[in-house]
Amino acid sequence: MAEKDKPGDPPPWQTLPTAAVGSGTIRMDAGELLRFRAGVQTSFRGSLLIIAGSSADVGMHVLVEGSVALGREPGGLQLHDGGTSRCHAGVELRGASYIIRDLGSTNGTLVNGVRLEGERVLQEGDKIFLGQTVVKFTLVDETEAAYLRQVQHLVGTDDLTGLMSKHRFDAALREAIKGSHALGQPLSALMMDMDGLKQVNTRHGHNAGADTIRRTGGVIGRLLQGRGEACRFGGDEFSAYLPGAHMGLARQVGEEIRRAVESQRLVWNNEPLAVSISIGVAQLPAGLTDVAAFLHLADEALYRAKAKGKNNVSE
Repeated sequence: MAEKDKPGDPPPWQTLPTAAVGSGTIRMDAGELLRFRAGVQTSFRGSLLIIAGSSADVGMHVLVEGSVALGREPGGLQLHDGGTSRCHAGVELRGASYIIRDLGSTNGTLVNGVRLEGERVLQEGDKIFLGQTVVKFTLVDETEAAYLRQVQHLVGTDDLTGLMSKHRFDAALREAIKGSHALGQPLSALMMDMDGLKQVNTRHGHNAGADTIRRTGGVIGRLLQGRGEACRFGGDEFSAYLPGAHMGLARQVGEEIRRAVESQRLVWNNEPLAVSISIGVAQLPAGLTDVAAFLHLADEALYRAKAKGKNNVSE
């Protein structure tokens, strides 16, 4: 059992070891500790964190470096909320202040419930309302910024491939389906399954198989950047959707992915790995609103691609 504090010893919460001097330690009382902390120069930066809205977006975070656009346009803080405009609002670091302004959005921007007119300086804790989305502005140091990045990764990213997580993808596709029907624009989906991965696992082990899936996911992510969203559906199967894409364009994108996967130069233990991918494509029918039913149409097309001998794209 620990020995009790001796009479006259300061309570442990009022002491802080700060530096070794010879064989002793300097101690600070509570007042000195507060003065010490006040003197520490910490760099704070503006942070935008989505705290409400589409479940595809909640938890997403960005630091304001120069300027950041908020809206459905890729880049900046991208939103999947159908009530937001493509370029809805912007936040800019100007001198030592963070300025927000509306970018001509259809539904307007509110700060703390008040409609934004012109520009406004953001204050710590301000809440920005865009459609059904709420974004909180805070000032964070590097430790807090690293924490928010880690939470964002855990919430929204597939660890193996770096693609969007499955639950976030489903939520984003649900919003895309709503937008497609509301705007009368086409929407296409792709289901993709790797060919030859079983042989890779059998001959080289599951580490080789996992690395092959990772690299293939990277190829898909790069080709779809700015054109749509993709996720690892499970195992070596991927799904994707393309807003504004009719069947012909979706098939063309599928062919780009198929060729890129086939042409990968994958090597494990100095031995080349032969893998390809089969892809099914479907366009959203009028009246269909269910995510699973839509992806099932693309999955049926994937079975037809496999039946043709694999390594091809089928409708």
